[in-house]
Amino acid sequence: MKSKNLFIHVFTLILILLAISVASVSCQITWYGEKDISETGEAGDMNEAGSQLQEQGGEKSEDEVEEITTISLWISNLIPEYISTEVRYELSKVFDEIIIADEKDNSDVWVEIDISGKESEIRWVLVPVVSFFRSFDDITYENIKEFWGGNKEVLNYISVDGSEPELIVTEEVFKVLEKIFGKSGNENIKIESREELSLNIENNNSLSIVPFNDIEKKYKVLNLDNMSIFDKDLDTASYPLALTVSVESNNPDFESKIAESFSEISITNRDMEKLASVIMTGVTAIVRQVARKIESDGVLSPGEKIAEVLRGADITHISNEIPFVEGCAGTRPKGLVFCSSPEYIELLRYVGTDVIELTGNHMNDYGHEWMYYTLDMYDEEGWPYFGGGRNLEDSYKPATFEIGSNKIAFLGANTFGPAYNWATEDTPGSARINMWGEVEKEEDMRKFKAIIEELKKEGYIVIFTFQYEETYSYTPTEVQIDDFRRIIDAGADIVSGSQSHYPMGVEFRGEGFINYGLGNLFFGQQLAILGNNPGIIAKHIFYKGKHINTVLITTMLNDFSQPRPTSPEERVKLLNSIFAGSIK
Repeated sequence: MKSKNLFIHVFTLILILLAISVASVSCQITWYGEKDISETGEAGDMNEAGSQLQEQGGEKSEDEVEEITTISLWISNLIPEYISTEVRYELSKVFDEIIIADEKDNSDVWVEIDISGKESEIRWVLVPVVSFFRSFDDITYENIKEFWGGNKEVLNYISVDGSEPELIVTEEVFKVLEKIFGKSGNENIKIESREELSLNIENNNSLSIVPFNDIEKKYKVLNLDNMSIFDKDLDTASYPLALTVSVESNNPDFESKIAESFSEISITNRDMEKLASVIMTGVTAIVRQVARKIESDGVLSPGEKIAEVLRGADITHISNEIPFVEGCAGTRPKGLVFCSSPEYIELLRYVGTDVIELTGNHMNDYGHEWMYYTLDMYDEEGWPYFGGGRNLEDSYKPATFEIGSNKIAFLGANTFGPAYNWATEDTPGSARINMWGEVEKEEDMRKFKAIIEELKKEGYIVIFTFQYEETYSYTPTEVQIDDFRRIIDAGADIVSGSQSHYPMGVEFRGEGFINYGLGNLFFGQQLAILGNNPGIIAKHIFYKGKHINTVLITTMLNDFSQPRPTSPEERVKLLNSIFAGSIK
């Protein structure tokens, strides 16, 4: 009996000890973990659970402690805000906390303009500019440096009336130039606000240096040491006013993080992915002298001296005013009834054509059949067209492009006729603005105004072309001025006259730019008043969805059949004539 009682006591004691053990483990799990495993009923090996608890509740080793890196950052007040903002953003990716320091000596990392020649992917680009209405194109870095130092005569070619030239800059740019060149020794250097600078640059004796992102349409951007800042292939490391911004530290660990942060990015106010260019040309009609040039020297011969220029843009526009016709005798046309041999399209390929304008008043010279035939040829080339089409509705459609962040739309109309050349509901032709009927003209103008407004809502830069009444003068007529301005006022960014066989003046109106006439590209005329057949190729520059500048490329027509760039003397004379016919 005693042995039986002893057994009962021992068994009871074991049960009590087991109960205490389970309770102890349960308490541990509840303390260290987020959940009581005994309550959740989750299965698992107790040894594994113990390991998890050890990780959650135990102390971390030194290697396991997460490093929090704080830096003090000094940024020179010469750095533009938009660049310093991007620099801080990139640094925030590799440093946990950034404290702005008041002094460079008290900082871990500093950002400043570097003039020692160190390599950097952070660049602030400055450009030399004068008034748009100047006939010279180039300046040298050495001339700018000498003028800064006190040599007033070195830039005398800027002045047109014999008075002393002036350099006008903002305070921001002045301080940067002072860092590069040292203290100025020239009293003809003036500091103005950005707004006042824009007004004063119209003074023909003024030069300015501005950031690339402050370029305006009213400026002529000068080539610096024979380099154009609009050249997409330009190596900015060789451009003297492309200033390097350095981000440095004396801490090797910080230097490593900085190198990591900026290894695959570029910070600049001249981002080539956001720049686009469009070349607009005048009259093309591959007939008469141009056709004879082709027959004697080959289909590419008319373009040999100008092809490189025409291919030097993202979009090259050609206003081909006549149809392609099989069996065409273009060398000896019947009066003013024009056509081109289909083989001549090779010339348009050669010069880099991207978009075709159809406003020309000879498109139906050989009937609807051959205009359809011509449109089929353009479709096969993949060239969009505008200003005309297979019917009236098609003629109103814009040709649209997207180049980087720039959306560009081309739209055009023929105002002069003849009536048989205009598109109808079911026949091909050019888009119409009927200048011969007051009521019809207003209806047509309102139609295009509505199209322009819709394109602007969609974010497009709008280039509008006119096939207008021809005049042989650098100065536009009053009626032409009114009509071109109406399209600008409707919202177009650029209005260009495709009708003119004579280069004409320009006008800045509000935010818009007007070329009243470009003259001939591939078309010859034997008119004594034209001398050697001058013309203009307008290269429009766009940046971040905005038209920022226009470069006028001047040409002459050899033997009435082969356009070429002008000589320096020809260029000055022609630009001065164009500017004299401009509206200022």
